[in-house]
Amino acid sequence: MPHPKLGKVGFVLGGGGCAEGLPQIVQATEFLKAGIRPDYIIASSVGAFNALDLENALSIWKEHFTSPWAIYDLNPDIKTVIDRVLKTIPRSPFHPHENWADLWKDCGNQYHNLKQLLGFIIRFVKSMPTLPVETNSAPKDFSPFLEKMLSEMRALELDRVKSIFDPAPLITTLRKTLDLKTTQEQQSTLHILTRSGIEEHVFASGITLPAEALNKMRKRCTIHDLNSEDQRFRAAMASAALGPFFARVQINGGLYWDTGTKNPFPAEYAMDAGCDTIFCFVKNHFSYSGNITDYNALDALMEDSDVATRENFIHKHEKAAGRAEKEGKKLELILPQPLHQDLQLLWVSPEAEEYTTAIESKETKNLIKKSFDITPADD
Repeated sequence: MPHPKLGKVGFVLGGGGCAEGLPQIVQATEFLKAGIRPDYIIASSVGAFNALDLENALSIWKEHFTSPWAIYDLNPDIKTVIDRVLKTIPRSPFHPHENWADLWKDCGNQYHNLKQLLGFIIRFVKSMPTLPVETNSAPKDFSPFLEKMLSEMRALELDRVKSIFDPAPLITTLRKTLDLKTTQEQQSTLHILTRSGIEEHVFASGITLPAEALNKMRKRCTIHDLNSEDQRFRAAMASAALGPFFARVQINGGLYWDTGTKNPFPAEYAMDAGCDTIFCFVKNHFSYSGNITDYNALDALMEDSDVATRENFIHKHEKAAGRAEKEGKKLELILPQPLHQDLQLLWVSPEAEEYTTAIESKETKNLIKKSFDITPADD
């Protein structure tokens, strides 16, 4: 039902891994508590997971996703190699560890080591020349581990792996915690944005939009109706399948994945849907700063992706803003506050969750009151 002050409300839930997903759901929760509820949602990547159960997503984050290992595991083929290597290196800190996950407990800088390891795997998978391993790792003897792993990966031909990570922990938890039947029957429209080749694809559930709105959307994408709980879940998985980290997802014979740099600001979908006020919970690409001086292969890969995403974001925002002004619609950006140091694309910690929940809740309440003259909810 349209809001008395805002009219038909649309939510745009963008991507960005843990670094965007957590701030986003804290912000969206404050909007819901203030009585600002979406009639239409267009969601991509981590935003698609938040959208599966917008009411309860924040509590699910807090209860179940307080570390990266609760979200993903390494690809089983890669993990087998690492576990094998850990048992062959006879010096501390590797010798006492039975598997790769135990190793991280004793590493002085876990996030740095993860980036180093991912950069190493990416170099191998992409068949790039073997570069010297960075010397500022923690612990100091992380380099022999990577060197040994390289020979094992070559022996097992792991250049054929389809992804670095396995989202099994995430899938297991969400299948236990989400009531997909209830969310399937929600009184709003949910569109999950994915990609196949160069084409955008939307997976639709909830209330069906009017024919006029659907005809507008079909000029920019292919629309698929979700007919089961499993399809809805797989659509969210596909939307978050960012290569080379996660494998593409098959739905009804087609392969789908994260839109990545192609459409980081899908606000025009909400305009096509007839929304009057569109709240865009997205990463702050305007504040991007590059020029990384101390980087590895993963940093370089992500920087290239960020630059392309930022350029496309700005272009699509300018286009959407111009259309909104022409059609008399309100386009509102809801951007995250400065991030906690532990909140990264593929990294999260209890400290980051506590900090993010507090600061985003406070700032979002202030925004709702000052910008929209709506009384926020009391805790």
